[in-house]
Amino acid sequence: MGPLFVPLTVRQIGFYVLLFAALAIFFFWDYKVCYTVLTFVLCAFYGLIIVFRLLSVKLALVKGWLGFPDEHRIGEDEILSLRDEDLPVYTILVPMYKEPEVAQKIARTVTSLDYPTSKLDVKLLLEEDDPATRQKVAEVLGELPKCVEVIVCPKVPKGEPRTKPRACNWGLDRAKGEYLVIFDAEDRPEGDQLKKAVAAFKRLEAAGKKHVVCLQAKLNYFNARQNLLTRFFTLEYTTWFDLFLPGLHAFRIPIPLGGTSNHFKTDVLKRLGGWDPFNVTEDCDLGIRMARQGFGTEVLDSTTWEEANSQTLNWIKQRSRWIKGYFQTHFVHTRDSVWPFFMLAAFFLYLNVKVRALDNTSPYFAEDYKLSMLASTLCTLLALVSAALGGWALGERVRQALRKTNKEGRLGPYDALTFRLTVGGLSGMLCLNILFWAMSGVYLLRHPIAEALPEGRARDALLEWRLYYDNVTEDRYEGHTIWNTSWQWLVQGKLSSGEARDIFRAIDPWSFWSQILYPVVIGLFLANFVFVVLGLYSCYKRSLWDLAPVALLMPCYWILISIAAYKGAWQLFWNPWYWEKTVHGLDQPGARPPEPPTKPPPTQAAEDGKGVFFKPTN
Repeated sequence: MGPLFVPLTVRQIGFYVLLFAALAIFFFWDYKVCYTVLTFVLCAFYGLIIVFRLLSVKLALVKGWLGFPDEHRIGEDEILSLRDEDLPVYTILVPMYKEPEVAQKIARTVTSLDYPTSKLDVKLLLEEDDPATRQKVAEVLGELPKCVEVIVCPKVPKGEPRTKPRACNWGLDRAKGEYLVIFDAEDRPEGDQLKKAVAAFKRLEAAGKKHVVCLQAKLNYFNARQNLLTRFFTLEYTTWFDLFLPGLHAFRIPIPLGGTSNHFKTDVLKRLGGWDPFNVTEDCDLGIRMARQGFGTEVLDSTTWEEANSQTLNWIKQRSRWIKGYFQTHFVHTRDSVWPFFMLAAFFLYLNVKVRALDNTSPYFAEDYKLSMLASTLCTLLALVSAALGGWALGERVRQALRKTNKEGRLGPYDALTFRLTVGGLSGMLCLNILFWAMSGVYLLRHPIAEALPEGRARDALLEWRLYYDNVTEDRYEGHTIWNTSWQWLVQGKLSSGEARDIFRAIDPWSFWSQILYPVVIGLFLANFVFVVLGLYSCYKRSLWDLAPVALLMPCYWILISIAAYKGAWQLFWNPWYWEKTVHGLDQPGARPPEPPTKPPPTQAAEDGKGVFFKPTN
């Protein structure tokens, strides 16, 4: 499979260049209006992501209280009704790379699940340049049943990235099962998870929901109490898998998959081409690709226990890779977007009207009417370019529809919008988070900052700074702010350009910047209040009440995530396909809960054989 993510396409580059040009013209037209509108848009975007997340959780909870949970809960009777001879063959893929410390553990775990070994097809996916892990697996291979096959993925072809999804594609090619699941090397799935998945798929077939081809089991951590970081991580995972993903299902929108415990219909997965080896969150990308083809994902109420990353630098590497992959997925699945170009064209035309009406009032145009007309002409040209790019994208869509050549499928308007909120929007919100904290921090720490400054106007202003000023230099503009002025001018049209410019001139600088900061501080407070509430509800969901004090500190954890987001965004363009390896085996045995129930390991391992080593040929 070729790369699905490459540096931005020509159309995407054109869109972002045009967007930057729009902001530049806006700034030189009137920097106060530019800052005002930009702040409003960013705060609205930030708030929309938080509100969407809160509503998703709320909807899932309400449906659960009414007896219509948006997850598959399989009872004991349903599991007992499954006869071993009727169970389908189940493929288990276990990719491992430089993880000798957990290799033997996962090899024994997956063959000890409550599922007949004669119906298992286990693929241990190793790498050619990882002799340590291969050695550890070889040491226990004789104890394992013959359903285990060790596949050593070669380093060639050299042009391809050596990533987890590439290894999974090697395993998928040889998969024999009707269903397929991925477990990571440190995973500890509940013993009856495979049977629950089979029962859930049967339930879906009986209900006529054949389009559901994937079940996402829940993930959580067995070393939750190892340190403060693992406590934070556990609350975040509980919120995501126990609250947010069922909420996405309740909204009937595409679900970005987690990296493990995804249960697939194997034949559909093969038709989709497996995983994208160039995407470092291949799971998220695959969930969206399935949605584009009309396939669905639902949530399975079964838990796989993983090892929470307990070292900060190791955690940042892992999280920055996840966020980089979310950005990749966003760019890949917005390549064929049409409406953003036409929206941008409309904005340029609107800006053109306002620039013409501005005449020579802008301080940057300094009574030079020719510059104003030049800006107006530039807006018109950029509007035409934006419309042309949009027409190009629309034309491709029409051609694909007429020739029926669109093999990737397409998200509908509703799915496309919500996809931007759950994937690209969430990643963008994380980058905004630390920016908003920095702006708020300047206000909160204004006195220490002022004391560090020499005597002067700036020091005095900081010491006297309140959160909100509405001072104006002319009495006739009393009560006017950048917000109500912008609304009356740009939206309602009650003010002319000249009147609006006079009001903006009359707002003194400190009032201007305090009014810019005000919605940022309020939005940040409300967002972090939501984070805390969701963290506390996560404690209730999993009876983690000893972690409740940690939930009150969740805003600190989100700052750490934002730092990782900037690292991931930076790597996106400088090293997009680099897979930063996460080190496992750092947990402390004393911090673990009891082992999940599994069946006893097979006693006839010697009779079953010693497994199979398979090395793909090039």
